[in-house]
Amino acid sequence: MDRFYTSPELADALVGLATPRRRALAIADFACGEGSLLLAAERRWPAASMIANDVSAASLANLRKRRPKWQTACSDFLNPRSVRSSSLRNHLAGVDLVLLNPPFSRRNRQTFEVAVGDEMHHASIAMAFVVNSIPFLRSDGIILAVLPDGCMVSKHDEPVWRALRRQFNVEVIRDNSRSAFQGVRARTCLVRMTMMSVRVTVAEQVVAPSALTISRGRVQMHSRKVVTARQGKPLVHTNNLLNGTVTHSGEHVRGAVLPGPALLFPRVGLVTPGKLCVLGAGRRVTLSDCVLGVVCESEAEVEILRRKLLSAWPIFASAYRGTGAPYITVERALMVLADISAGSRPLLTEPSSEALA
Repeated sequence: MDRFYTSPELADALVGLATPRRRALAIADFACGEGSLLLAAERRWPAASMIANDVSAASLANLRKRRPKWQTACSDFLNPRSVRSSSLRNHLAGVDLVLLNPPFSRRNRQTFEVAVGDEMHHASIAMAFVVNSIPFLRSDGIILAVLPDGCMVSKHDEPVWRALRRQFNVEVIRDNSRSAFQGVRARTCLVRMTMMSVRVTVAEQVVAPSALTISRGRVQMHSRKVVTARQGKPLVHTNNLLNGTVTHSGEHVRGAVLPGPALLFPRVGLVTPGKLCVLGAGRRVTLSDCVLGVVCESEAEVEILRRKLLSAWPIFASAYRGTGAPYITVERALMVLADISAGSRPLLTEPSSEALA
């Protein structure tokens, strides 16, 4: 299991997102490790009750010496029997704030069965820690977590997030730098989950339809075969998307042809405003598998779409996620374009100024 502990700076940032409504707080971390998150919470609320759990007996023994007043448990939080046989059972429905930096390695692709209400799902290890924390929350409780970007966007965890969003308001507050954890370059984000006063049913969930069609290139750069201009079309890769225009790579390849007018943007890698590029009417190109394209009826329509995305840049850019290299899927691109067109609230939000001193 992962042993990348939370730095004091990151712990303070996470705790700073809390907006609890009670003054006598019960705060829990179910994968506490060295206790960084609870120590940050203790600095902010010295009188709060701290509940620390970890699967490592050595970590708990060290923590008990340093903080003898804390309530501690040594259980495997992903094993319901282990949790039930520990002192954690005394805290069910009694926690105001859950702080988490769960393990998130998926080297063996192991999944864990979890329950969200009456629904059963198989979740990644990080997602399982989040879901298993829910029974411990009070009705107005909050979960603050450091989660891998892959957990936020993976198709495997998507059904779990869909079920959770019927109970919680889920906010991705900010991205962390890749150096947030010593010894690992994974991309992570800070997530805040607050319970909804009125829960949303499946029938009430509405997905805005989109008239846009997004095409993904299929030419893989490492195996591309360059042909003559008579045999193929100009190849467009991410490095040909410059300052709003589509430059010529000098190579021609065989493959699906995308006609202009269209808006092209990267599927993977660092996205910048200059990477939103207009392919003019009459141009016909073949895209690499790292580029997406939206064909429009006119260049004026392409420019309108480009301006919309630029005016809502934080929303669009926040859709590029991933524990490794940031990327966007066709499905996610369609959703974010529909959100921007419909004026939906941002996917990436700023911290609320409301806080309990």
